[in-house]
Amino acid sequence: MTFDPLVSNAGRLRILTALAEEPRGQAFVQLRSRTGLTDGNLATHARRLQSAGFVAIHKSIDEGKPLTTLQLTSTGREALHQHARALLSALHREGTTAQVAAAPAPPAAPAPPAAPVAADADDDWVD
Repeated sequence: MTFDPLVSNAGRLRILTALAEEPRGQAFVQLRSRTGLTDGNLATHARRLQSAGFVAIHKSIDEGKPLTTLQLTSTGREALHQHARALLSALHREGTTAQVAAAPAPPAAPAPPAAPVAADADDDWVD
């Protein structure tokens, strides 16, 4: 079983999932709040997702202010569906469901701090 690294990356998976909940798209600042990503990380991941055709980025002026809106494309929605199907398939293989249910949960380890991603100089579209 293989996973698409564009989808399985934690930051990009958060973006895709948040956008899947809002079919009409979300403003950059709203998406930043929902994902917990920094401006630079969100902008970098959004550009990678846009390059893959998973996300559409729309820039406009609203009441004299720049507004960046991101929207999940049908290609992005399908990539997210394939990722979810692969995860569910792994969980539902014969014998693994009982093992997962019977196994005690491992103690939670603190998450390592996220490495900052440098923002490009052309991040002029960040609201």
